[in-house]
Amino acid sequence: MKHFRTTCAVSALVSAALAQGAAADITAEDAWGAMRDLLAGSGYAVDGSETRDGDTLVVSDLVFTMTTTPATDADPAIDAGTTTVDFGTLRFTEAGDGTVRVQMPEVIPITSTFDDPDTNMPVTANIAVTQTGADMIMSGTPDNIRQSFSATAVDIALTSFDAPEAMLPPDAVHFSVNLADISSSATVGQGEPRPMEMSAKARTATFDMAFDVPDEGKGAATGQMNALAFTGTGALPTGNTGGDLYAMLEGGYAVNGSFTYDSGTLSLSGEEEGQSFSVESRSAAGQLDMAIDGDSLTYDVSQADTTVTAMLAELPFPLSLQAAAMKAGITLPISKGDDAQDFKMLVNLQDFVMSDMIWTMIDPQSILPRDPATLLVDLAGKARVFTDLLDPNLATRLEQTGKMPGQLEALDINALKLDLVGAQLTGTGAFTFDNTDVDGLGSGMPRPVGELDLQLSGGNALLDKLSQMGMIGPDEAGGARMMMGLLAEPGDGPDTLKSKLEINAEGHIIANGQRIQ
Repeated sequence: MKHFRTTCAVSALVSAALAQGAAADITAEDAWGAMRDLLAGSGYAVDGSETRDGDTLVVSDLVFTMTTTPATDADPAIDAGTTTVDFGTLRFTEAGDGTVRVQMPEVIPITSTFDDPDTNMPVTANIAVTQTGADMIMSGTPDNIRQSFSATAVDIALTSFDAPEAMLPPDAVHFSVNLADISSSATVGQGEPRPMEMSAKARTATFDMAFDVPDEGKGAATGQMNALAFTGTGALPTGNTGGDLYAMLEGGYAVNGSFTYDSGTLSLSGEEEGQSFSVESRSAAGQLDMAIDGDSLTYDVSQADTTVTAMLAELPFPLSLQAAAMKAGITLPISKGDDAQDFKMLVNLQDFVMSDMIWTMIDPQSILPRDPATLLVDLAGKARVFTDLLDPNLATRLEQTGKMPGQLEALDINALKLDLVGAQLTGTGAFTFDNTDVDGLGSGMPRPVGELDLQLSGGNALLDKLSQMGMIGPDEAGGARMMMGLLAEPGDGPDTLKSKLEINAEGHIIANGQRIQ
């Protein structure tokens, strides 16, 4: 799978690095050098011959190659392979106004060959990148060159997938991507590492993929995003890292970017052992913010007005779900250090609604309120990291030593909210952790010190409704009320409870001022 991702990334790089004016003079050699250095900094070995033809620099027999090798102490069959991009001939023509126009082939073949980790047998994927109406201009100064690219369409298609027949038949896999009305630019400066600015737009992006494996199953997926845009900054190493992300980060690689789209659709279908399914999803605007450097990794994903409809073989009717907004985010430290480092995690699901058919299965008598549900979990904290988490030898090293890669030092519960079937639970809290005492509470976890404030409204009414539905019996309802009485006290309004739970430095658990352990 890593090589499939690598091949797709190469295809994207060809489409966007093909995309890499301001007023100043650059020569054809400057332009070619900037492109060559950009690709070398991304992990490619560049091979080709250069000749001058008047105002044009011709680079022929041009091939970019990335060879991935396994971690030094890992199974050599894993992650070993080669990806080759055959550009054929590029022509860099000085336009006379300080810019350079780049003429590229319409079709660019990509070949990725690797050994399957299960069978140790070679597998080859061939991909064609086809550009329609492509135009590329390079401008700026020799120390700060901008590459501007536009095309009516860029198509990326899997043309063949060659594997032993025992693994897959020749026509088992289909994959294609289309970008319509694309424009992009990349500016790469000088330095160690090289600073980079990027932007791109496309009217639409569509994909179509399918697989059909005899005796195992088949599936298909299609999707479209509209009005895509990307902006970002970054830094590229000056040396060739062979495409190894860990080595690139050690060389100063960094990216901080934001990807947005106005609307999107996704269709999935499949069949396994005679059982079929289908899923349709639609959404309004979406956004992905990501950042990575040698210290940390951040992903923030959000989506608005999402509708999902599914048909399952086990059910005679469709299942439908809706949400006004969905957001998830995480920030993790990835490099070892003596000091504690920040981390964050967010899950936010707003106005989640299920179709009446689902409700009828759960609650045929309509006893429970069917108001939109909300879930919010907002966490932050500090952790110590004992080893670089992206080191390709990490898994083997941890298995050999039996040690944990890090430890939790502090956790802040910035917000907790669950609003569902007429009841609402909210809370905040903060804890620190004593990692020298992992058995203080008998849990095998570091001993926490801190407090948690909780508020519950509608809890007793929910217990009554669950009892009425027969989902819980009188004993279970009575036990739940007894537990709430032990841990909470009446709140300010009807059917409300509040609780302050504390764990002190002695390991005592205190609820609303009363020690309970």
